[in-house]
Amino acid sequence: MRVLVAPDALKGALSQQRFASAVAAGLRRALAGVEVIGCPLADGGEGTAAVVQAALGGRWVRVPAHDAYGRHRMAEVLVLRDGTWVMEAAEGPGFVPEARRPRSAASTTSAGLGDMLAAAITGGARRVWIGLGGTGSTDGGWGLLQALGVAQGSALRLPPFPVPLTAWCDAMVPATGPRGAVYRYGPQKGVAPDELPALATAVDDLGAALEAAAGRPLRQQPGAGAAGGAGMALAALGAQLVPGAEAVAGVVHLDDWLDVADVVVTGEGRLDESSLDGKVVGTVLAHARARGVPAVALVGEFGSAAAMQAAYAAGLAAAFPLTLAPRTRADAMAQSAHWAQESAFHMGQWLSRWAR
Repeated sequence: MRVLVAPDALKGALSQQRFASAVAAGLRRALAGVEVIGCPLADGGEGTAAVVQAALGGRWVRVPAHDAYGRHRMAEVLVLRDGTWVMEAAEGPGFVPEARRPRSAASTTSAGLGDMLAAAITGGARRVWIGLGGTGSTDGGWGLLQALGVAQGSALRLPPFPVPLTAWCDAMVPATGPRGAVYRYGPQKGVAPDELPALATAVDDLGAALEAAAGRPLRQQPGAGAAGGAGMALAALGAQLVPGAEAVAGVVHLDDWLDVADVVVTGEGRLDESSLDGKVVGTVLAHARARGVPAVALVGEFGSAAAMQAAYAAGLAAAFPLTLAPRTRADAMAQSAHWAQESAFHMGQWLSRWAR
C-alpha cells in the first residue's frame, strides 16, 4: 500500500513536517511493507515558507519588522534561486497569545508586513509570494500601507507594487461585513465585543478610501479579509489574491503524488466549518476526490455535526481523533507528536482491514 501523508500544521504544537513524520512512523508500525510519501501542506499561514523551501530550495534571510503591537523583531523570509521572495504575514504581525498582549487587540497593526515587503523591494526581489494567515492584527492593512510610505490625507495615493505580487490567502473571505475580517476573526485575536463595531467601521472607511484610490471594488473581494483585512490593502497595490492551500498544492505537485497513491492522509487541529473554505483539508479532499483516491483525516478536535457531515459529503472516508483518552488541551498539545503517531498506528490498523 502506498500512503500519501499531506497534513497542515497543528498550530502551536507541531509543524507540518513534524506532523507528517509522526503520522508516517505510526503507519509504518501498523502496516508491513507500507510505502509512505510525505507531502506537508500549508494554506498561507505559519509554516508556508518552510513547505515551499522543502519543495523548491532557497535560502533564509532575516529582515527587521514589527509585531502586531509595534514591537521590533526579526522576521525570516525565504529567497528562491529565481529571485522570488516567499514571506508569511505570521512572521511579522503574527498572532500573539493572550498572555503576551500588552494592550487591546483592537489597536494592533499590520506594519510588520509592510516592513517585510519593503525589504523585498530593497533586496532586489523579482516577485513576491506572501502568505496571509496566522496574524494578530485587524487593521485592514493600514499599517502595512504606512510602512510602504502611503500617507493619510484627503485622498490616498497608491503607488503600484514594483514587482509581481501574489497573496496566498488562508481564507477567501471579504474584508467587511458579518463574514469579514473584524467580526469573523477579530474575537479570536482578542478584540473585545464592545470594540468590534468601531473597528469594523474603521476598516470599512479605509476600504472605501482604497476603492476610491484604486478605482475598483475591494472590500468584498474574496481574500480581502485575510490577515485582518491586509488582503484588501495588498489588492489595492495590485496584488493577486489566491487561495493559499491551492497555491501551495501547486508548488509541491500534490496532484502528481495523488496519482501514485492508494490513500491520502491529511490533518489539522480542528475540523470545522472553515475546513472546506480554502483550508488544507478541504483542498486535499477536493483533489483526492477528483482522482478517486480515498482520503482520511487525523484531527485534534471535531467541529459540529453539520461540519463533519459536510466533510464526509466532500469525500472524507473517515476521521480519527489525535488524542485517544480524555485530557486537557494543553496536555494534548505538549505530547502532540506522540499522540499523532499513536493515532496513525490505529488508523493503519483500520486501513489494513479496509483495504482488504
